[in-house]
Amino acid sequence: MAIWDLAEIRQKVRQVTGRFTENELPTTELDNRINQYYQYTFPAEVKLDTKLVYYSFVTSENQSYYAAPVETYTNFLPPATVNNLSLLWYQDPVKFQNDNLQTAIQYSFTTPWTGNGILVNFTTTVLGFPIMPGTLTISDDVETFRDTNQNWTTANVVVAGDMGGSATINYDAGTVNVTFGAPPASGQLIHLNYVVFQQGRPQTILYYENQFQLLPPPDQAYIITMQAYLIVVPLTSSTQTPDLNEWGPCIAYGTSRDLFADYGEMDSYAETTALYKEQVSYILTRTAQDLLNTRAQPHF
Repeated sequence: MAIWDLAEIRQKVRQVTGRFTENELPTTELDNRINQYYQYTFPAEVKLDTKLVYYSFVTSENQSYYAAPVETYTNFLPPATVNNLSLLWYQDPVKFQNDNLQTAIQYSFTTPWTGNGILVNFTTTVLGFPIMPGTLTISDDVETFRDTNQNWTTANVVVAGDMGGSATINYDAGTVNVTFGAPPASGQLIHLNYVVFQQGRPQTILYYENQFQLLPPPDQAYIITMQAYLIVVPLTSSTQTPDLNEWGPCIAYGTSRDLFADYGEMDSYAETTALYKEQVSYILTRTAQDLLNTRAQPHF
């Protein structure tokens, strides 16, 4: 049986692209292009069933945001669970916020102060309620302060205004101290908007911009679980092979196609694309058959 190791894939790419020498295509660049395709484009287009695994992380009390390990995984998939209980899954932040406006992220709109044309400093406590990180804004319709911090803390958080002022927030105590860059005008209402911090077992999860957001913020450690695709291990030695030997031709044609595209050789790109899609079809046919074998048999 032919073995599609890195050496064989290199040779195939050189044959397809006509770049046989080091001057035409250095091996270091060739290997880099092979792995760029193999690690990122190939899994995204083929959805490798051998790389579909379970990914989980443990929450921290009061912490809503968690970075996704994109160095290890290419895709994260619903359904997601919290301690084996279902979570509502979102990837659209607008829908996520709209669906939760009446529950976990309901805003309070207040006008606790009025300018007199002299004072620049104002202080309040929002009735003793804790404040959710990243939700507070202050404005006198001239200068605006917006909290963009995502992490819960009991320490003071400093927020800069867009006209040189500074505000200090304590989420835990619910206190706000703001100093405007210039005195708010006499009679000017000063607006303070925020979301009251309420903990609980997370009910919803948003995956967006390579991070997860949970609502409500967890009140203890929970295990969040979902499916994800592992990034494939790069090919670094001449004798190293892909996870499945049959992937070799597809990797070679995919790399060649990317080379042609980068160098504007569009006729060669079109010709190679047909061969590439043929190889992808072979792989997907095997995947489809594997999935078919897992389906429940009908009862007649």
